[in-house]
Amino acid sequence: MPVSVRIDGHAKDIYFFVIKVSAKIMLILVYYLLGLSTASFAQVLRTASEFSLAATGLPSFEAIKSCMNNAKGAECLDILFREALKIHSTAEILQLIQRAQAEDADLRRDCHPIVHAIGRETFRIKGNIHDSFSACDQTCHSGCYHGSVERFLRGEDIYAQIDKHPSTSELKQKAAIACDPNIPMRLRFQCLHGLGHALLFFSRYQLAPSLEVCDVLPEDWSRSSCYGGIFMENVFNVTPETRDLSPTDYHYPCNKLGAKYRGECYVMQTSRMTEMGLSTERIFHECEKAGEYRNECTLSVGRDLSNFVRAGEIRATAQKCELATGDSRPACMRGVVYALIDNTWDGRYALPFCAALSQENDRIGCFQTSAQYLKGTFEKSPAEIARECSQHLTQPARCVELSSH
Repeated sequence: MPVSVRIDGHAKDIYFFVIKVSAKIMLILVYYLLGLSTASFAQVLRTASEFSLAATGLPSFEAIKSCMNNAKGAECLDILFREALKIHSTAEILQLIQRAQAEDADLRRDCHPIVHAIGRETFRIKGNIHDSFSACDQTCHSGCYHGSVERFLRGEDIYAQIDKHPSTSELKQKAAIACDPNIPMRLRFQCLHGLGHALLFFSRYQLAPSLEVCDVLPEDWSRSSCYGGIFMENVFNVTPETRDLSPTDYHYPCNKLGAKYRGECYVMQTSRMTEMGLSTERIFHECEKAGEYRNECTLSVGRDLSNFVRAGEIRATAQKCELATGDSRPACMRGVVYALIDNTWDGRYALPFCAALSQENDRIGCFQTSAQYLKGTFEKSPAEIARECSQHLTQPARCVELSSH
């Protein structure tokens, strides 16, 4: 099937064959037969990518980005993935997003809310959290799991219901049964975190009643996991005018909340400080003003910096954490490591980050933190972690040694 492409100011018909093995060979032939410049060939590659996605019934990268720039971005994404899920599995669409992360910096940065939409639509098909979670995976910080819980709480008429004001008692009843206490910790966390996202939505972005619903959960860890989803939704909500934030106070709303909520609030707050224009150095300074919550604040810095590791800026990110002093430095490193492992459920990004730290004590602490998190949350054995050390590091000996402790 021919596709017309404008190359160097001229229209050319090029045949793209949607055959996985031969597509790359055909494009290389196009490059040589037409004598294209490197820039023009890149243009052909982009067109081929968009065409092949359309031909397979998957949404194009541009269609996804268009939704993200839409005033009703979440609803737009839901419709986009609803159509794709008619002929593709959740796993196949998540693979598309993994590919998008690798090829497009904007989608790599913004992929978490995109994958929320895949989760919402997966729950619409599956009808329950158990089957939805079985279909999801950890792509883009496990957004598919979070979206599934959103749909569970919001129901089928998802965008109309925000005006129906469900009572706090109704929300508490649903929240209490949302997350199975018998599933593995890594999945239960995703359920509770997604619950927090949905609670803030259904409470019309009012923090106090949302947090009150989380308080019905039975133990501190569950409540904190739920709080974290609320604070992430408040910072990253796609409709900024609904957020409970201050245009001038770097610490709001954390500094106005009760003590039991402040820690989880500060774990998200530096994303807001960055949005307000502060540099990493300035944010470290502001975290010192957070008093007993300064380590949670500094951990949040690390989480924000983790995006640069995934973009290939490993040593530069390590240098940013090395700007911190005292116990703030390991807090920053923990923030980077936790976020990177949460993103992929393995050490592919976290371990090279640890290796890039300049001081031996920092490297040891970072490797130990990574190993403990992989063991405790993701149930990896020492042998599995040692294999990841060997797979992802050019000098794995120290990492391998520490993985057994």
